[in-house]
Amino acid sequence: MQRYRTMTGHKRRRASALLLCVAASLATAGSGTAGAGERQPIVVAHRGGPAMAPENTLAAFENAARLGVGILEFDMNLTADDRIVLHHDTTVNPALCKADPSSGVAAGPIRQLTLRQTRAFDCGSSRSPAYPDQKPAPGARMPTLDQFLQTFRGRDVLFFGETKMPRQPAGAPIDPVRFVALIEARVRRYGLEDRFILQSSDYRTLDAMHAINPRIRTCLLRVDRFKPDFMALAKDHHAACLVARAQDTDAAQVRQLRATGVMVFADVADSEALWRDYLGLGVDAILTNDPAALIAFLKRDAAGE
Repeated sequence: MQRYRTMTGHKRRRASALLLCVAASLATAGSGTAGAGERQPIVVAHRGGPAMAPENTLAAFENAARLGVGILEFDMNLTADDRIVLHHDTTVNPALCKADPSSGVAAGPIRQLTLRQTRAFDCGSSRSPAYPDQKPAPGARMPTLDQFLQTFRGRDVLFFGETKMPRQPAGAPIDPVRFVALIEARVRRYGLEDRFILQSSDYRTLDAMHAINPRIRTCLLRVDRFKPDFMALAKDHHAACLVARAQDTDAAQVRQLRATGVMVFADVADSEALWRDYLGLGVDAILTNDPAALIAFLKRDAAGE
């Protein structure tokens, strides 16, 4: 078993600074003293950053952490034996994950597969055609949530995990309260309650987390279904943040949300044009598949280039 990686004093201070940045973002929003140009958004490595490494693999998250991103974003699915694995789709994506031919396992709904069966899939050898610079990670398996949190708990990052709920459940139905209870137990096991944000478009899981452990923050996805009253939506679900597309909000609404203590994260963006749009909106964080490019862009922007 891999030993926990402990933080050096420098890394511990940087992680604390990141947490303070999130807290200060809310505090300055409430005071109305922070303008869009006075701060830069936190970089969120969407699925770990597939532009550089296969999505939702430990290799991708390691690369993102090494780049210095503030938040690792990932997706959580529940197996047939109630283990949590990281994979975007609720069904194994055969374009990204190939089963060992000798395993007798075929791609299918994750809820119908045991953890052992998910281990038959190599999710790191197939390069995505959408990302020509992606470096394969041969043999990479779907990490369990335990593996992921254990590996990165000592790194100076926050964790942004999404519950994936099948629209038409295959296998045993997923009880959102049970799913969240399993997540909460693992977050608490690694002492990450203040560094973990649960996100979902299925708000039952967010409500469940607030009921089980309100210390763990939650974030609303697909808010476009309820526009324009995002403030009431956040209040109804006790959400600390929401993820919004540029076309679904404006700078005035972002300021209003932040003034009430609700952070606004930009939806996934991979171009400078979109990054500039989100800077203009004054968002707290930007999700991206290409964290290296976004970090470089923000450095140039801060330098006035």
